Amino acid sequence: MRGYDNLKRSEKRLLDKALDMRQGYVLDFSNRTIEEHFEDEFGLEFYSDEFGRNGNSKANRLRTILNDVGSSQAAHVLRNLWDYRSTLPTYGDLADPHDENKLRDAYFNIVATLEGDNPKISLEAFTAFEDSDTLHALLQSIERDLRDDAPEAALDRLHLFCTKRFRSLLETRDISCQQDEPLHSLVGKYKKALESEAEISEMSILFIRYSIAVFEKFNDIRNNRSLAHDNALLPPREARFIFDAVGAVLRFIKSFDDRFGK
Repeated sequence: MRGYDNLKRSEKRLLDKALDMRQGYVLDFSNRTIEEHFEDEFGLEFYSDEFGRNGNSKANRLRTILNDVGSSQAAHVLRNLWDYRSTLPTYGDLADPHDENKLRDAYFNIVATLEGDNPKISLEAFTAFEDSDTLHALLQSIERDLRDDAPEAALDRLHLFCTKRFRSLLETRDISCQQDEPLHSLVGKYKKALESEAEISEMSILFIRYSIAVFEKFNDIRNNRSLAHDNALLPPREARFIFDAVGAVLRFIKSFDDRFGK
């Protein structure tokens, strides 16, 4: 894993460009707002003597922080600053979309370099399946936590997404379900629907049958190890495994169910 100090010169220049650091500034932050932002978001004292050893400008202090905090935390800081950057009109409504997308891709390639061997969770199966503001907000929230490498913080919303996903799959088949019906029960009804349609192999049905037990256990995780309540969260590595496992089930279903995206 390469830290900030070991990035290529061209990579550092690109970060400088993206965050408007070339003249010693950082985006539109004032001395006060950048101090507050780093305290609130990262628990770091931006204007401590420690971070001023390479120069007192905001840009130099940020470079020192990125070098000192370690690769994983540096990636977290950069992701957070890009999210903040996206709220500013100069880089949003007034920017050229093509240039912004190109810059964003290069920026997050550098972030991935800092994250090293901790690959990002695939979002392929977590897509909008209906035109709903609630669903879009839910997906954006999940994506933000995954971008910040905090899958443990998104487990409750992953459970909600799965509940909405399987409820939708049943509704497209005119199969009724109760408002408070648990997730594993919805998956069980879905399996029976597929069996009655007789358009899926016995092996695939067996796979979905085994997944019912997974989703039943997921109910317990949602209630007792997620932010749905005042719980002690799962370790990130376990939360990552759950995201990967659930995503694998959804991708599998998507591969053969023509109604998955409708």
